[in-house]
Parts: sequence; C-alpha cells; structure tokens
Amino acid sequence: MNLQWRRPQRLFPHPNKVHNAILSNQKPNISTHCRHGAAENMDPELIDPELIYAKTASGEEAMLQRTRVVQRNVRMVLILVDGNATVAELCNKTGNAQLTEHALLELEDDGFIERRADEDSVWIRGRKPGQKGKGGSAQPVSEFSVFGDRETPESGASSLSGDDVTRIIPFPEGRTGRPSTEPLSSSSLPPSALTPPHYPVGPQSGTVFLPKAEAMSEGPAAAGGTAPPVPSLWGRLQDWLSEVGSDLKPIRRGQVRLHLTWPVVIVLGVLSLSALLALLVLIAWVFPYGRYLPEVEAALARSTGQSARVDQMHVTLYPMPGLLLTDVRLGDQGKGDAVRIAELRLQPVLGTLLSSKVLFREMALSGISLSAKDVDSLARIFESAARQLADAGVQRVAIAQANVTFAGLGFDDLSGEFELSADGLLQAVSLHSPDRSLQLDARPTANGLVVSVDGLGWRPSPRSRYRFDSFSLKGTIDGSVLVIDSMDMRVFDGRVSGALILRGDGPPAMAGEITFERINSKRFSEALGIGEQFEGDAAGKLKFSAMSPKWSTVFSAVHADGEFTMSRGSLGGIDLPEAVRRASATPATLGGATRFEQLSGAIRLTPDSYRFSRLVLHAGTMQSTGQLEVSRDLQLRGRMDVQMRARTDQSATPVSISGSLKTPQLQIR
Repeated sequence: MNLQWRRPQRLFPHPNKVHNAILSNQKPNISTHCRHGAAENMDPELIDPELIYAKTASGEEAMLQRTRVVQRNVRMVLILVDGNATVAELCNKTGNAQLTEHALLELEDDGFIERRADEDSVWIRGRKPGQKGKGGSAQPVSEFSVFGDRETPESGASSLSGDDVTRIIPFPEGRTGRPSTEPLSSSSLPPSALTPPHYPVGPQSGTVFLPKAEAMSEGPAAAGGTAPPVPSLWGRLQDWLSEVGSDLKPIRRGQVRLHLTWPVVIVLGVLSLSALLALLVLIAWVFPYGRYLPEVEAALARSTGQSARVDQMHVTLYPMPGLLLTDVRLGDQGKGDAVRIAELRLQPVLGTLLSSKVLFREMALSGISLSAKDVDSLARIFESAARQLADAGVQRVAIAQANVTFAGLGFDDLSGEFELSADGLLQAVSLHSPDRSLQLDARPTANGLVVSVDGLGWRPSPRSRYRFDSFSLKGTIDGSVLVIDSMDMRVFDGRVSGALILRGDGPPAMAGEITFERINSKRFSEALGIGEQFEGDAAGKLKFSAMSPKWSTVFSAVHADGEFTMSRGSLGGIDLPEAVRRASATPATLGGATRFEQLSGAIRLTPDSYRFSRLVLHAGTMQSTGQLEVSRDLQLRGRMDVQMRARTDQSATPVSISGSLKTPQLQIR
C-alpha cells in the first residue's frame, strides 16, 4: 500500500454538510441524532429528542425563588433550560435521560417551561446531521450521490420514489440540450441511456442535496403544497396604481384633464366655505324682518304679560346664531315702570321652533338699566313666562353692560346673569364689574329687594382718591328707601363700620352712624385735599345726616357730631412748645410741629366749618387744652392753653392760633 502523507484541507463553513464531506473526501454522517452517552437511553415515545423548551415568566420567577421548585433534580433541569438546547442535549448534560425527561414533563405541566413554536431556518437545519425516524430505520441515500452504501442495489423506480429525501434542482432553462419534458418509455431509450452517467461532484456539481422535509416544502410545484397566499385588497390596489402610473398614459381626446394638488384643494374648500358664509350673511341681512315685527311683539306680550315694543329685528351669526331685537321696551311707558333693553339676543333650541312653546337656550340682555322697580317688574315677567300657556321659555339669562341704580346712585358697566329656579322664576340678579372688584347680588322678596354688595380693591371712579381695600354692604330696598343695616369697610389702613339709610323719594337724603378705628390721619387728610400735615391713628364715633338737591353735593351738606382720639401723631405747622419758649422774643411763631402721645376731643361738622372742641393734648411734660375751628376755605382759628410741668411756673400760657391751615401763626396773648 502506498502510504503518502496528505496535508488536511481546511474546511470553510458551508450550510450543506454533504458539500463539506465531498471536499474532505470523508463519508458524511447521515444519522438523525448524535446519540451518545445518556442520550442513547432516551425513550423516543416519551418525548421528542429534538424538542426545544424555553422558560416562561413563572419559570424565571421560580429560578429566583427556591420555594417554588424544591426538588433538586427538577430545579437543576429548570436552570439548564435556556430556549436553545434540545432535549437530547439536556440529557447529555445531566447524564440521566429518564430523569431529565420526567423533569421536563413535570415543569411543563406546572407551567414553568413551554415548547418553542418557531422553527429553524433552512441553513440552520442544513447544518444539522440527518435524523432518523421514530421507527429507527434510516432513509435511503440518493442514487446519484458519490458515496453511500451501494451493496444493496435498488431499481431505478424505487430510487426515484416519493420516499427519497433528496431532490435534484431542475435543469437550467437557458442551458442548451435541455431534456424534453415529455414522458419517455424505457423501450424508446438505448441501453446506454439507462445507465446513470457519471456526474461531477464537489463545488463544480450543480446538485444540492436537501432533507426530505425541506424538499417537500420547497413549493407547490415541486411538493404539491398549498397555493401562495392571496394578496390583500390594499396590496392589489397599490400594484394596480403602480402599473397604471408606470405603464399607462392618459389618452387625451380633445379635453384637458386638471390635476389638483392638496394645497389647491384646501384653498378651493376655504373659498367655497367663505362664499357660502357670505351668502348666508347676505340672506340674513336683506331678509324683510319688518313684516314679522308685529307677530314678535305679540308673542313677547303674551309670554311676559306686559306690553312689548321692538324697534328692529334681524338674525345674527356671531358670536352665536340667533335672533337680535334692538330697543326693546317691556311695560307701560306712562307709569314709569317699563323695562328698557338696548339689545335682546335670543338663541332658540332648534328642536322647539315648530312646537307650540319655543324654548330659548339663552337670552342675553345688553344695555339694560336695573332699578328696584325694574327688578320687581322682571320678577313678574319671568313669573308670567313660567306659565304653561306661555308661548316661550328661557333656560338661561345673561346680562352685559348693565347699570344698577337707586335714586340716582349706582354702579355702571356690570355683567352677570339672572339666577332662575327650576320652574323658571327669578331668584336673584348676580352682577360683577369687569375686573371683578365689585360683586352685587339682589334677591326679590315679599318685603322688598335684599341687596348685598361686596368690593375688593375698589375705587368709586378710576381717578378717585378714595380706595377701599374691602367693603361689605347688606341691606334692603323698600320702595324708595335703602336701609343698610350692616356696613363694614377697610379704608385708610383702618376700619369703618355702622349703619346707613338712603332716601330717594324726595331730595337725596342720608342719615347714619359710624364707628371708626385705626384710621391713618395722614392718608385721610391727603384724600380730603388738605395735605399731609397731620399724622396719627384716629378712632371715634360719628352720627351724621345730610340732605341736598343732588347726590353729588350731599357730602358738602353733612351735619355730624361725635368724638375722636388720636394717638402717636403730630400737628404739622403748629409748634406749641416753641411758641411758649419764644414768647418774650418774637410776637409770632411760624412752622414747626407738635408731637404728642394722645390728642382727644369732640368734633362737629357743618356745611360751613369743622369745629374741634374740648381738645386735650399730652406731649411729654407738656399738656394743652383748647379748641380749633377750620372754615370751608381752610382758614384756621382757635386757642390753646399750654402748661409746661417741667418749669417752676406751671401756670398755663394762652396761645392763639390763626392764619391758613397750610401756614398757621401762633402768638402769646
């Protein structure tokens, strides 16, 4: 025998193990499983050796919790399951096939592992060794292979039967000499044709050997499988559009076909919508509404129980579609109790337009003047509208630009709504200013109209010197009399409380009593327009009354009497200690100030003057008593007796005060 050393040829990875075997001149191993060791003792009827198990979510938790799987062998098998190893490989790892199979079945019953449903690809399965059937019989090797057991010859028919595990790739279409597909009989062929020719092997061979399962699943033409899946409707539509766009061209027959893009479509849609809206506005504007005014006035009269007059009527689309009535007057104009509304906007419920009683979703009143009589009239109107025989009903009533007045006094530019009960009766009128610094609530009762007014950071006018930090007024309006029985105001860093009565049946008149405390005298005098000469916290009581031809001058006609006390302040321009000290040198003293711990006395206010009497001033070792009077033109006149207790002569020194309030003069008598 000629023994010659041959350098081993290096094999590169290739999905076909038969091809590698041909290159290495070795006989390939075509057994179904590499059964060795513990895997040879497996029971193929108990479990499939090539089955792959993977852990479930419960199995992952069981690995971390020892109390879930207690048996060591079962836990060991659970740890080995990784989703890639087959049952045969697990048996080889444990060394006990029976123990491994029973453990796998137990874990599967408990839900810790599950069988993998996905299959390997053709190339992965091509690298695996051939598998034997469960019966243990090996499948025959192809007759056209260059290796295999040739000792038992088989007929050509058996080698090409359906039990073969391999198939031959069809002859290429473009190669010349392609054999005919017509069936040939053995009698028509020469004897040499029945002998299988010698085909080249190795990389030059055009034959690929695949397992039987693969060969049968190649396609419906080779294995007789099912037809390919039918494409969806959307896929067929896309294919048709692509074919139309690429192959077909529109045939022009004398007409130009417009191609509209999305921007053009959007612009055309906007223009169409605008034209439609313009048409609706034009129709709403030119419609002859005047013909139907008498019917609308009659319907309002029947619903409100009052005579009704409407100046104009038309339909509006903004901000909400509805019917707009202008200059509406409800009630008898001769008696003076008519309610006048600048604009009345009605938004009906479309479903009730053809019914016997029209229901309005909202009724908006704009430019309405509300007095106590008007609120009472509105209460009667809503009571009439709530009847079953009324032609219309209202769900909500909104108010805008309303003026609330009482005998000439009131608030302007208020907004809000009417609060209605479940049966449509007027319960309250709730209004507020644009900045919500003022809140007003009026409720009609049998004894009159209960009024509540609250303010926060409110000024009587935008440029007013008086700013109320907060105030609360509660009272009742009975006819032409407003009784405020509870008044609490925070103003000038202090508090004012009391009661007040306002009358409007004749000349404007008011009367009341107030108590004030911690009023900043400097801010108060500045608001009165007399400067910042006086400082201190004032407290006291005051009873007052006034009557005037009009409300704007009622405060100038006030008559008041009361008492006051000021603490920790000063009198600017009046320097009493300096006047006593310089009595022998100069006849008069100008400027300066007198600081004091306390100043108390009585006050009387008249339309002509402000008189302060029984004044007592304490300032350290000085004590002074006297009286002062300030005229309407701010001229000062008075006398103070000054006593210096630190001097040996403790007799009082009289000091006269005169001049204007801005520059008073002090002189010893």
